[in-house]
Amino acid sequence: GRAGRTGPGKCYRLYTQEAFENEMLPTSVPEIQRTNLSTTVLILKAMGINDLINFDFMDPPPVQTLIAAMESLYMLSALDDEGLLTKLGRLMAEFPIDPSLSKMLLTAIDLGCADEIMTITSMIQVQNVFYRPKEKQAQAD
Repeated sequence: GRAGRTGPGKCYRLYTQEAFENEMLPTSVPEIQRTNLSTTVLILKAMGINDLINFDFMDPPPVQTLIAAMESLYMLSALDDEGLLTKLGRLMAEFPIDPSLSKMLLTAIDLGCADEIMTITSMIQVQNVFYRPKEKQAQAD
């Protein structure tokens, strides 16, 4: 299981033995090694951790992924030429969302359209904006 549990019980696999033996990786790739790291890098920089290449990650991400995240943050003006957090970057780190969305929200305040952008950002962040209660699905449709 996810926590490495072992003991009595039943396991119902939802794939064939052939798929298990031939198509699946022996272990899953850690999330930090397979996702966009812009948010993670922004938070680490806000915590004062600037040398991310030599940082002691439990599962180090590929260096190119870290560089791509830093380039992305530089293009958003969250990092300066030396890779240090800017004043804007510090503000962006306060939002628990993707840095591009936090930059959009902060820019919207200056442009006077914060309410509209907050609505758009909120809708981007949820999987489904339509609520369909099980007992009233026909009515909801």
